[in-house]
This record gives sequence, C-alpha cells and structure tokens, in this order.
Amino acid sequence: MDDDETFITYSDDRTPLMSGSIGMNARTSARPAALLALIGGNEDRLTPGTVLRELIATCHETHAAPTPLQVVVLSTASGEPDVLWSQYEPAFRSLGAAPRWLDPRDHDAATADDALDAVRSADLLFMTGGDQERLVDVIVDTPLHALIRERHRAGELAIAGTSAGASALGAHMPVGDLDEQFAGPPQALHRALGLMPALIVDQHFAQRKRHARLLRLVTLDPRRLGVGIDEDTAVLVRPDVSLRVVGSGAVTVIDASRASDRREPAGIIALENLGFSLLASGTSLSFDDPTVPAHLQRLLQTIAASASLRD
Repeated sequence: MDDDETFITYSDDRTPLMSGSIGMNARTSARPAALLALIGGNEDRLTPGTVLRELIATCHETHAAPTPLQVVVLSTASGEPDVLWSQYEPAFRSLGAAPRWLDPRDHDAATADDALDAVRSADLLFMTGGDQERLVDVIVDTPLHALIRERHRAGELAIAGTSAGASALGAHMPVGDLDEQFAGPPQALHRALGLMPALIVDQHFAQRKRHARLLRLVTLDPRRLGVGIDEDTAVLVRPDVSLRVVGSGAVTVIDASRASDRREPAGIIALENLGFSLLASGTSLSFDDPTVPAHLQRLLQTIAASASLRD
C-alpha cells in the first residue's frame, strides 16, 4: 500500500456516533483546541523519526511563545522509566524542545507540588509506553489528572500518548492479551483517563494482530469508536481543524454503533453493519475541505469532539 493511499469502507445508513452538531470552526474558548496525538508504540526515538518530528512540528503550529516548547515526559506506565528518559530526553532536545521528566509512582506523588508544577508549565505532555493499568491506577482521580484535563480543555496543553500511554487516553482500555476474544462471559471494561471519551484505543495493532481484541471491546460498548494504531504510526488530531496519520503504518477505525452481535448455533458469531476504516500514513482530513465525504466528516466530528472533551 502506498503511503498516500486511503482505503475506506463503511456500512450503509450510518449515523454519527455522537449526538448533536459540531460546527466546522467552532471553539469552546478563545484559544484553539489543543492537539491530541495517539501513537502506536515503537516509534523511532533514536534518530528521531517521522512520528516525533511531526508531533513537535504540529505543536509548534499553535505555540506562539518565543521560548522552546516545554515537553513533560510522563513515564509512570514504564517499568524502566530511566531507560525511556535516556532516549526521549535527547530526542526531544534534538528537535528544539525543552524536555522535563515526571515519574509519579503513587497517588501521593501525583498530588505533589512538583508534579503539578511540571504540568502547569508544560506545552506538551508525552505519556510513554509500559503498563496502562499502572498509569491509570496512579493518575486517575488525582489533582494531576484534574489539572491535565483542565489545561487541555482550555487549549493550553497538548497531549500525546504512545503504546500504553495511547490506550490510557480513551474511555476504556484494553488490558491483557485476551486471546479468547469472543469466548466465555463478557470481559470487564477497564476505565481509562477519559481524555478521548468517545474512543477505545489499542496499539501495536497490526504487529500484534489485535483486531479481534478491539472488535471485542467495541462490541461491549458500541457507543465508542475503536481506534487501532500500528507501530511507528501516529494519528494527530487538531479538533475542528484536521486529522492526520503519519509514520510507517496505518490507523484502523471500527464503528459498532449500528452493528448487531448475534451468536448462532455451533459457536458462530455474526457481526453485521459494522463500520470499518483503514487510514494509511499520509491520510489528511480537514474540517474546512468541502470535498471530504459526509461519512468521513462524521468520523472527524466524532474524534474531534472526543479530543476536545465535549462529552
């Protein structure tokens, strides 16, 4: 597949996942809505590669300050945070940003003044990979979580997550390998940080063959879009402006809002009226482009509404 190729299929008679209308250039505040970036993991951080370069470049589009972009690297998810910091620090510095390390390991640390001060001064919060359960357990419902949401909602803080950090941004998140995706009783849904509340995000998607896992999670909560991101690939969302896919892979979007989930005799499971999109690297969709088809505008509106916390 060529980098600029986009393959889209949808079921007929689709309706928007989110209710209400979203103006093409609406704003919830005087500032532009802040960037949200989902990265599928294993991005090149040694060169650094396309994903990190495009992330920083996109942040600079709305960064008017004369000082370098302030990037806080949140490594709570990782079991080897010092190793990741030793990679991300020179990568972001080589791109002209000023990185700072933040690694709270419990609720008390996520309440501490130094953690809050770091996020208050940040232009971009970058959440690393590792264990999304660890990340959410430490951050959720803390003053740090509230501050992240508040500054992002105000258009002051861009947020990026890679691997576990990407999954933690959704409404719910995948946990474990779930090899028996559709067998046995329904799996419990695991709460995430809710910064993109219309989405369920999975990562390392094509490389670890997680299509069945994401299908399972979306059928458990069909109000949410399932977004699966390949390694070394990112979807960069500027609410009400654009959505871009960069890197070496693709982004898979699954919409089960009108799907039926039937279990037939002999263990056959039927999923009908399922919406499916494959957005290859190079895909760029803009809200103010009148040539974007209506079904893709609905996709944009759902993800952009999620990114700007209009839940």
